[in-house]
Amino acid sequence: MYLDLDVILAELKADDWLASDVDIDSIEEPKTSVATGVELQYVMEDEWDRDRVVRAHGEITGNDIELVPLTSDALDAAADLRSQYDALNVFDGVHLGSAAVLDEPIVSTDTLFPEISEIEQIDPRNLD
Repeated sequence: MYLDLDVILAELKADDWLASDVDIDSIEEPKTSVATGVELQYVMEDEWDRDRVVRAHGEITGNDIELVPLTSDALDAAADLRSQYDALNVFDGVHLGSAAVLDEPIVSTDTLFPEISEIEQIDPRNLD
């Protein structure tokens, strides 16, 4: 399953609003793209010390989450989705495009994703 940043943050931040609802070990073959490592650095810039921020990708892989390459196919899929759905931002498009190319559902609480018919979205709070 492809993980959106909110699920990654729930695992990495003990005080995250979603932390008590996410158990990475219960997610089959968790993966996310290298773009998530970039997004994590951006989001945590003001909360983590610099050494931790610049090695954010290690925080992801250290939790047994596979980092998959960001491919041109994923970027093409992201572009197609963003051209159809105006509300998608760059990172949302990249995550959805990556999930689409990998033929994986996206695990996320993003309220926009259920409207994207091309991708199956799973709310992590509904995983057993």
